[in-house]
Amino acid sequence: MTVDMEHLLNAAIEAVRRGMNIALHPPVELDIHTKANRNDLVTAVDKAIEADIASHLHATTGLPLLGEEGHAVDSFAGLVWVLDPIDGTMNYVETHRDYAVSLALCEDGIPVLGVVADVVGGHIYHAIRGHGAWVDGVPLGQATDASTYRDAIIITDIKEILALPRLARALQDSRGHRRYGSAALECVEVAVGRAGAFVHMWVSPWDIAAATLIATECGALATRLDGTPLDVRYKGSILLGTPNVHATLVECLMSSVQ
Repeated sequence: MTVDMEHLLNAAIEAVRRGMNIALHPPVELDIHTKANRNDLVTAVDKAIEADIASHLHATTGLPLLGEEGHAVDSFAGLVWVLDPIDGTMNYVETHRDYAVSLALCEDGIPVLGVVADVVGGHIYHAIRGHGAWVDGVPLGQATDASTYRDAIIITDIKEILALPRLARALQDSRGHRRYGSAALECVEVAVGRAGAFVHMWVSPWDIAAATLIATECGALATRLDGTPLDVRYKGSILLGTPNVHATLVECLMSSVQ
């Protein structure tokens, strides 16, 4: 790890800590609004966190930032921060748990540094491409890999289950499914071995850029649902899983057998 990357990591962790503090002790009223649909929420706290982190990172690194709540970039060329100020805003509003602050640094569109905070759990996960992943400063090992998806917990949502009959059948054969409502935390569940795979039909760069790096540094594979390469710059599907679980689940989903 170079001195520059160490500086960027420290800046990122400090930025995420600032976001955690704002989420837990909001300086503004929620002021809840909807975006794409009635369950796609944004609050004044989301916006306050993004503004604070953007200001902090600009001052400490001078790099551009793409944020869910309005910060845009002209391109992904070079180094670009990618931020979800609250991943799991519905949980933030309704259940008050299972939400994250997610921050990645991408180089020409490839995540090279990722920080994900489980805000209520009080844990900070981070990874550096090619150097591994950590939780609260403790190195994470390789995620335990089941022999097939049948021996694994699969994280997915009712929308995917209804839209993908083969996934529904796979879930019946698996150890069961879970859903937490934060893509970043759901990817982390795979990284730490509490689930074998995460399946979603539609994610955005800020949802997964940091968390997929953490998971892949723990040995997981991240692709689109059909097994084709995942480019975090573009919205689309994701199938993240440990190697055996990922391979057998792709085979199940893409099999020509009805």
